[in-house]
This record gives sequence, C-alpha cells and structure tokens, in this order.
Amino acid sequence: MPHKKRANRNHVQVNKILANSELSILDKNKKGKKVSDRIPRRDNDPADRKREQRILNDDSDDDSSRKRLELKKHINRELQQQKQQQQPQQQQSIIPKQSRKNKYYLMNHPELKDVIKPLPTKTKKRKHESDEEQKKSEPPTKKPCEISKPSICDKLVSNMITSRFRYLNEKLYTSSSIEAQNMFKKDPQSFHAYHQGYATSMSRWPDQPLDEIIAYIRKRSSNLIIVDMGCGDARLARTLKSTHPNITSFDLFALNEHVQVCDIAHTPLKTNSVDIVIFCLSLMGTNLTDFIHEAHRILRLRGTMKIVEIASRFENQPQKFIRKIESIGFQCSKTNSLEEKTNAPSIYFYTFDFVKISEEMKSKSIVALAPCLHKKR
Repeated sequence: MPHKKRANRNHVQVNKILANSELSILDKNKKGKKVSDRIPRRDNDPADRKREQRILNDDSDDDSSRKRLELKKHINRELQQQKQQQQPQQQQSIIPKQSRKNKYYLMNHPELKDVIKPLPTKTKKRKHESDEEQKKSEPPTKKPCEISKPSICDKLVSNMITSRFRYLNEKLYTSSSIEAQNMFKKDPQSFHAYHQGYATSMSRWPDQPLDEIIAYIRKRSSNLIIVDMGCGDARLARTLKSTHPNITSFDLFALNEHVQVCDIAHTPLKTNSVDIVIFCLSLMGTNLTDFIHEAHRILRLRGTMKIVEIASRFENQPQKFIRKIESIGFQCSKTNSLEEKTNAPSIYFYTFDFVKISEEMKSKSIVALAPCLHKKR
C-alpha cells in the first residue's frame, strides 16, 4: 500500500501570514489593527529547518508551491521595505526584540543576516585596566617642578653647623662674659657661626619674643632712652630707628653698625641715665647676677627692666627668681609665669617687667638660672 503524502505541519501559520500579506508590518500610519509578528523557532529540529528551506527553494506549479512562492515574495518585499526606510532612529522591526538578543537566531534564519546587525560583545574590564585607558585618553598634565633633594655634602655641612652651634651655645652658658668675649676675639668667625645656628633654631619657635617687645616700645614715647643688652644683630634698633632713635645695642661682637662691642656686665653708660633695659634671651653667662646689678645702676628711678627667658631655665620655680630680683631693689609689675596651668596654655617663654624702686641696691643677692643645653645624641 502506497504511503500517504505527509501534510505540511506549518500550513496554519502559512495561511495566517498570507491572509495578512496586504498589511505592511513596517507601516506606522496604520493603527488600530493588530499586527502579528513572526514567531521565531524555539525547537532545534534539523528536519524542520530542511523543510522550511525546501519550501523557499521549491519552484513547482501546483497549489501548494504557488502559496509557498507568494510567502517567499512577501518576506523579500518586507525586507526590501525595511532597508529603504531605515533611519538613524530605532524603528519597529519584523524580528521581536527577544529574538534579536538570541545569538542562535541568525543561525536559524540566514536570510536575515543583512538586516540584523550582531550586538557588540561587552567584555568586563578590570579597574586598573579602565584607569590606564582613561589616563591615556586624558591630555598629559605638567608636573610641578620637584624640589631638589639636598645632597650628602649639604647634609654634612648642615650637621657641622648645628653641632658647632651646640658647642658654642654650651660654652656661653657655662662660662663668664669675660671668657666668652676673649673666645670671640680669638675666633671672630665663631660668633657668626653661633648666630647662624641661632637663627635656624629661632625659626622653629612657636612665637618670637622680640615681637612682643617691639610692640611694647612702639606704644611708649620716642624720647625714651632704651638699652638692648646682648642684642645680637640689633633687630630692635634696626626696626625702630625711625620712631625711637635713642636705642643703644650692646653685645660681645659687632655684626653691623648698630652694635657696640661691650661686656654687658660693665657698660660705659652713666648712672641713672636709662629709662628701659631689655634682656631678651641674653642672661647666658655664669655671672648673670652682674648683668642685673649693672641694669640697676644705669636705670633711673621708676625705670623698667624687661626680661624674657625660656621657661625651662626656671625649673618650675619662677617665684624664686622674682624674689631674688626684688631683693636687689626692683618690684615685679607684670609677668606671665604665675598663670594657672589649668587656664593657660603651655608657655614656652617667661616674660617679666621689673620697676626700679630704690636708687641703691638693697642687697647683692646671687641670681642663678639653669643653663639651656641641648641633649647629647
């Protein structure tokens, strides 16, 4: 018995497509009518793919072949219209969106290779790779000129300067003013080396004590006679020479024309001839009591003696220092050393204002302060 001719399984879908062939799927002006999209294949049967290919390639004249030919022309006409009306903006496509994302859709429909463009594959990049690409795309920025690092020779020179300053500083605190003056006479360069190291260490201080003294004198009369004991480079006289010309500066060595060479224990000034005497970090010798006695001699009655020293030299006993000075013939009028530690911040310098209250010294008390020495390394 001859086998029956196998019926086409897809005749229902073919009839639906032919019935709606007059409606263009890409025509946007026709609204209100339901448009059926082509349903992509979801099976993976090679026999079905061969059957569809045979339908498209069949050129017979019977009824079924004629329908297949019309279906083929309809598909080709739709593809041509899509190419003609293609614009930069995204248009409605024959292929459903879900099918376009399926990578196997083009394998099952080779006739749509020219219509569908494959989606670009996204590769995950690591963070350091994306940062490198971003740096390459950015224009190169100019690096700021780097500060040249000091060479080994420069470091050795700076170490020699600091070590020499420490040595000279220790000699000044542990010797008398006469011994220090003889030392600087034999080696004048040592005085320059000392003040070079002094300026370096002074730049690291939290505040400059001489600035407070300059502000104090600016408020006083310009006719006052002022003496700066142990002036160094005579910054006080150089700063106030226009407003206060009667400032005399004494030190063991003259760094400029404003300095007079003198041992501050024995000055050439007359008795009771000075209004203000200043000791700004200059009570350094072992005979600092002689400096205080000389200040009492040259000061007028009710004259002022201002003292500024490092707080560590008083060994937490500033009141003892005040009593010693007052026993000579002074009275403390102002100081910041007696402030309570709970209310005041940490003080690096102590300042004292003493007023001369007697023309003759009441007693020759010995005043002593701890030397300011650097720690040995």
